[in-house]
Amino acid sequence: MKTIRALRQARGWTQFELALKVGVQPQAVYFWESGRRTPKVQQLRNLGLIFGLCSDEIDLKPAREVLAEPHRPHATRYPGEPVPGRDSTGRVTARGEGGPPAGGS
Repeated sequence: MKTIRALRQARGWTQFELALKVGVQPQAVYFWESGRRTPKVQQLRNLGLIFGLCSDEIDLKPAREVLAEPHRPHATRYPGEPVPGRDSTGRVTARGEGGPPAGGS
């Protein structure tokens, strides 16, 4: 089973082009592909006809982006390094407190 997005992209169509073929607003295609909404029965039948599939063969779950590596923070702190904007106990500090003096050299 393929998702609506995969079927659309395999044919090189934009969301707007698919919307015109199905007879819906382009936002509807976006909502279907993102998993916010599912097509109505007649729209699902139209999708099946357009893609040459039985409507049961269309996967209505949103396509998940598969990450090659797990998420990691942008900055890495070393053990014992203070967190900006927090004091040694972890409380939030007011701007200008607990940090290096403002100003330049």
